Formats: sequence, structure tokens, C-alpha cells
Amino acid sequence: MNAEQTKILLKKYLDEMASPKERHLVDSYIEEQLLSNNWNASEAEKEMLGSRIKNGIDTALFGGSKVDKTKTRLIKLLRIPAAAAIVVIFLIGGLYFFRKMNQTPEARFANDIKPGGNHAMLTLSNGQKIDLSSSKTGELINLNGISIKKSANGLLIFSAVNGLDNINPDMLNVIETPQGGQYEVNLSDGTKIWLNAATKLKFPTKFQGENRSVELNGEAYFEVAKDKKHPFMVKSDLQTVEVLGTHFNINNYNSEPAVKTTLLEGAIKVSNSEAEKFITPGEQAILNGKHFDIVKVDPTTAIDWKNGEFRFKNENLEHILRKLSRWYKVRFVVEDSLEHLPAFSGSVSRFDQISVVLKMLEETGNVKFYIEGNVITVK
Repeated sequence: MNAEQTKILLKKYLDEMASPKERHLVDSYIEEQLLSNNWNASEAEKEMLGSRIKNGIDTALFGGSKVDKTKTRLIKLLRIPAAAAIVVIFLIGGLYFFRKMNQTPEARFANDIKPGGNHAMLTLSNGQKIDLSSSKTGELINLNGISIKKSANGLLIFSAVNGLDNINPDMLNVIETPQGGQYEVNLSDGTKIWLNAATKLKFPTKFQGENRSVELNGEAYFEVAKDKKHPFMVKSDLQTVEVLGTHFNINNYNSEPAVKTTLLEGAIKVSNSEAEKFITPGEQAILNGKHFDIVKVDPTTAIDWKNGEFRFKNENLEHILRKLSRWYKVRFVVEDSLEHLPAFSGSVSRFDQISVVLKMLEETGNVKFYIEGNVITVK
């Protein structure tokens, strides 16, 4: 059914001239759609909503000439077990926006979303899986001379006990955080790694050979234990980072347009098949395609997530929404282009509910957000 046919059907329905089959078609659609909305209104709200919808439909269908009969019919519709008028508006298209545009902030953020937390899945080199979100604190397992312990504050500790000579260095453990997850890992050499949401880290039970190598997809902050004889290497699909002992952050999500490596302390080398660059504290290597750009940055903004914050400094809204999507496990639906919007600066706790962050972004006066389940519409 096209838009014009829908408009004709709705007009007949509101004028009470629809056939039984046509009435059943509209009623069935209304009930099917609205039962999923779980929207409950008081009698006063129904009266007010009926009046608003009447005015909207008058304008859309009749140029404002119809009055009481339409309102009466709409009030009857509102007796259906949900806000039937909302779908009536949706049926004719264009007027559906009123439901959202007239909501107060309290209504738009009524179904608030909690922040992420310490969640991760550990897959050991022998294939055994351990859900770190639900496992008890204390020693989880003693594997080939390595004690693996979980602390109460989202920390996983690998420590050598004995008998490490026979470990196959090619057997890798994997720790993976979901959307809305984070975790800290202490490797057997003393290196500390903080994993952001939607991140996968592969690492051996024990480092052997000339290099200490791990593989990363996502975002992580590293505090590498010093060992001049054994460089530490972080490998990903697009680059390799080599250090001796230093503090740095790598952001190499597949959903981001560039790989960013930010140095806080020490010195590191970033390289790929085409080039290599050395960076110093306060610098960031940005990999676009196969080319590295080195820029000066405030390195603390790169590890805001590790410190429990969102710190935005001249960031575009698209980038901010990708961060929020990973941490709060939500999907943003953008109705208009965001490219024309100015960059945003500000800070807020990463452990606030999402409404706190969205309200801060709304203070710019450029956008509004509407939460429906785990989908957030941006207008």
C-alpha cells in the first residue's frame, strides 16, 4: 500500500466509513504495533493526546477543516491497550515525529541505559573458556606452572609458579571484552594491560624467544615491564608497535577510520610494510591507509576511558557516538547528517547512565536524543 492509499484508508477509518475489512486492517495494525510499545497513558493524557493528534490529522488530511468527529474517533482509538493514535500518525507518515518532538527530557530518557562494567571472556590456550563476569574471585586455575587469579576489581593476574620450560609459545590465551565491558590483565612478565570495550587480546602464557609479542584488536592501554633484552611488540592487522618498557595507548577498532597510537611515557616505534616512525611522549601516530601522521596531543584524553571518564576535546559527534555505542551497548540512528555540527568539548564520568552524557551533548542546542530500548535516535 502506497502513501496515497494509506491516506485514503485512514480518512475513511476516521470518518467511520471504512468497510469491516478495512477497519479490521487498521485495528490489527494498530494493536500489533502498539502492544510492543508498552505505552500507558492516563485519561488526561489521552484527552490531550487526542486533541494534538486531531489537529495534526486535520492539517494533513483536511487542511484543518475537520474537527469534533475526528477527535471523538481518536479518543476511542486511545482506549486500545496502548497509544493507538501514535500508530495512526505513523500510518499517514510525516506526523509521527510529534510523538518524539513533544516529549520532555524526562520522557525521552525514561528508559535510561546503565554504563558498562568489568566483563570479559577468557579462553585459555587449551581451549577452556572462563566467564570472568560470573566466576568467583581467587585462583581460577593453575595451568602449566602459571597461576591465573581474578581479583574483586576486574583484574586478571597471570603469575609464574614453576615448570615453565615446556610451554609451547605458540599456544595463545585470548581475553575478549564485549560491548559494555572492560578488564585489566597482568601478564606473567609484569606488564599491565587495560582493555576497553569490544576488545580482543591474544597473548602467550609465558613469553619465550627474543620478543614479547601480543596481538590486539580494539583499544588497550599498556604499561610494559622493562626488559631491554626482550622488546615488547603489539601486533594488529595494520601495524606493529615495538617498545622496551613504556606507557602507551592503542586504538585500532575496525569501526574507526584510523589507527591511533598515543605515547605517555618512554619511546616507541610504530611500523607497517611501508614505513616506520618513532614517537615521543605527548605524540600520537595516526595511521591512515599505509601512511603515518605524527601529531602533538594531550595524551590524557587518549586514556580517559582507562581513568573512568569520557573527555571530549574538539571531537566530532560521530566519533563520540561510536564511543558511547561500544560502552553502553546501544545503536544510534541518525536522521540527519552530523557533518555540519561543530566539534564538542566536555567531560563526564564513564560510569554515569547514558542520559547524563546525552543531556550534556544536548546543551549545545544542536541535537536531541530519544531512547527506545537499546536504540537511540538522534535528531
